[in-house]
Formats: sequence, structure tokens, C-alpha cells
Amino acid sequence: MSNFRTVTVKGRQFRVRAGDVLLDGALANGVEIPFDCRAGTCGTCMVHVSKGQTVCGETHTQGMIYACQARVVSDLDVEMEDVPEIDTSKARLVGLREVAPDIMELMIAPEKSISYLPGQYFKFTFNGYPARAYSPTASFDGRIGGRVIHLNIKKVRGGRVTTALGSGIRPGHRLRIQGPYGHAFLRPGGTGRLILAGSGTGFAPIWAIAAMALREQRSRPMVIIAGAKKLAQLYMTPILAQLARLPNVTIIPTVEEGPINHPSIRTGRIEPHMPTLTASDVVYACGSPRMVSALAGMVEKAGATFYADPFDSAPPEAPSGLLGRIKTLVARRPPEPEQSRDIGKGREASVDPFERALSLVPRGPIEDDIDLQRPAEPRRNAVAERDHALSLVSQRAAQTEATRLQDRARRSAGQMASGHV
Repeated sequence: MSNFRTVTVKGRQFRVRAGDVLLDGALANGVEIPFDCRAGTCGTCMVHVSKGQTVCGETHTQGMIYACQARVVSDLDVEMEDVPEIDTSKARLVGLREVAPDIMELMIAPEKSISYLPGQYFKFTFNGYPARAYSPTASFDGRIGGRVIHLNIKKVRGGRVTTALGSGIRPGHRLRIQGPYGHAFLRPGGTGRLILAGSGTGFAPIWAIAAMALREQRSRPMVIIAGAKKLAQLYMTPILAQLARLPNVTIIPTVEEGPINHPSIRTGRIEPHMPTLTASDVVYACGSPRMVSALAGMVEKAGATFYADPFDSAPPEAPSGLLGRIKTLVARRPPEPEQSRDIGKGREASVDPFERALSLVPRGPIEDDIDLQRPAEPRRNAVAERDHALSLVSQRAAQTEATRLQDRARRSAGQMASGHV
């Protein structure tokens, strides 16, 4: 029996020895499979095996494997999703602001147009600092196109990059962007209910996915669970308040440490507040490896579809490389702070970070599609703004509960009537 196996990747055939790593065999034969960490954690090299068998490299998604870990044991037919090509661009930090204690928003302007899908990530290397990986997000007002990349970053005590934000790294700072990477991106054309769970700054890619999904199909059912350790760190409340106005969107804010005096906010971690899942649900999770692992078990039990983007902090003084990367699907990712807001002047090239994804859905501002824009209101300080936003979420939760009780009463009345016919 021959010691070689035939592998077909997107119609291109090549031969490898039995037991060889799929990614190594493809690259040796000039067949491109995107990859990043080579450790079976980031998800960039995930592929679908439509025919044949491999060992190792299993993922939480049925039929999907990590090409960097899977070893070929039979002839294979392999399929890959069409994603933007990995590229490198120079860029400049044009905005930086604090949106909550130790949480920064950054605005970064690349020198050339960059394409990626909502939920993917890039490696950002600020001049003089090691590379870190972050997921771009939509702006607070729901804009998903434009000239800049928005980042939400948590300052990590002892972090080489995040602690420099606002001091060593200021607007005007130059950097390099490489990517996109990752597999936890929004698939266009879906109709099943979306369950989006994000803890801390893991909300950033979740918000990007939600904004694009609503633009693609405004009426798609959606549950968004946003978690934080403390109430002051629930930085996304303005966004949640806007989303709470949409009848098809359910908002569940959670805070681990109480006491919490807001009736719309639940206490504890995200996992206990997950809705009952069905096989038609599509679940995205972004946050701590513990949270992602727990949700993966729930999703697998329900037979639902799961995409995840776990975060993990790089240790103090850690070099870039593997410890500073985002990991997708049972992976780890550094939640380092990147802040950006408030633009700079003289932008040279127009950048649409969702250029590729936007080509798949109707054009037009997201505000027109999901009605996020509202007349300007008086400016409030950070605490007052948070409390105002939470009150809107609370009102929406109360309305939803009232509607649910009315529906239950109507159903009960209908059952009684039919029973007496």
C-alpha cells in the first residue's frame, strides 16, 4: 500500500505522506491555507473536511479541523471559506479616549483600504512596542463603514502596550496592521436566531457582528448578552440602550460583582443567563476562555452552531508572538487596550474595514436600516449617561415582560374557550 495520500483543496490536488500535518503539506506544495498561531487555537486555519479522515486538530464545529494540527490518514477533500487575504498596512492612531475605567477606545487610520469580516482580528504593532491582536468593532453610533478602524481595549496591569495608551502611545503614533485572521466572523445570509455573548471588551467583535447582521436583515431575531465584572465597566450601555428599541432584539446586561440597583441588569456571569438553545441557533461568544468553554458545552448539547473568540491577557513583559495573539474557538486572546475616537485631520485614503462584507448586503447607512440615530439629547457626565442608558434598557425589558404576560393571558383564554366548545 502506498505511503502517500492525495489531498484536494479547493480543486487543487497534491500528495503528502500519511501522517503529515495538513497545513505543512499544503504549503510545501504551494497551496495557500491561511494560518496564524500554528498552535490550534486562533482558528485562522480551520477548514472543512468533506471527504476522508484526519487525526488530531478537532474543533467544536462538526466537520471542521485545524489544518495546523490535523494529520492526514486518508485521501482528503478539503473546503475553505472565502475570506479576505492576509495583508500588511501602515497606519496612524488618530483618536484615543477612555470610555470606562481602564477601557479605552482607539481610532486607527490605515494608509490603504483594508477588507475584513465582522468578528475577525488583526495584529497591531505600535512603533516601539510588541505586536498585539485586537478585533475591530463598529463605532458607538452603529457605523460599520468609514475611514478608520475602531478598537475597544482594556488596560492590563503591567501590560507593555496597554499601559502606554495615552502616554507613550498617543494620537499621531505610527503602527503596522497585519491580517485579517480568525474564523469567528459573521456568515452572511443566515436566518436563524443569533445569540451574541461578549464579556468585557469581548463585546467589541460582538457589536461588529450585531451591527452588520442588523444591516443585512433588520428583523432577524437576536439575543445580546453583555457582561462586565463591575457596573462601571459596562461601557457598552449606550449601544445596548439603542438596540433595546428594536422589537426583535433582546438585551441581557450582566455584572459579576454587585450589588446592582438597576432592574434591567442581571447579577453573575454570562453562562447562567443564556437563553434555551435550539439546533437552529447560531451562537457567537467572545470573552474569557472559561466563559467560551462553558458556552461551547451548552451549544454542543443543543446541536447549535458555534463560533468563538476567547480573550487572554499577555503576561507582563511578555514578548509578542503566541502570547500576544487572539485565539478563535477554544483559544486565547490578549485583551489589551487600544483606544480610539475623535478623529485626526488630513486623512489621505478612504478605508472601509467592512468593504468585503458590505458587498454582500444592501448599501446605505446602518442608521437608516436599524434606526439607531435619534435627535441629540443634552450631554451628561459618564455616570449620568450610563444610568440614562440603563434606564432605557430597563424600560424595554419591562415592556417585553408585559407583552409576554399579555400573550400568556390571551393563550390561556383561548385554551379555556376551546375547551368549553
